[in-house]
Amino acid sequence: MVAETGGAPVDRETPLLVGGLLDSISLARLVRFLEKRFQISIPDTEIRAELFESPAIIGSYVSQQAAQRA
Repeated sequence: MVAETGGAPVDRETPLLVGGLLDSISLARLVRFLEKRFQISIPDTEIRAELFESPAIIGSYVSQQAAQRA
């Protein structure tokens, strides 16, 4: 789902798009994974670069969506 990092660690603040760790294909797979794993829906209108800047931002978004669903 995520491009090879060459052994470099990925933490909460690692830039995913700018760092080249996510491309368009892996981004689509990540969205599908998040929707299935956390039983949320990510509307196409919310799929933008800012949402996938880092694991921390993605985690925050998923938490908010899951809380709204509950």
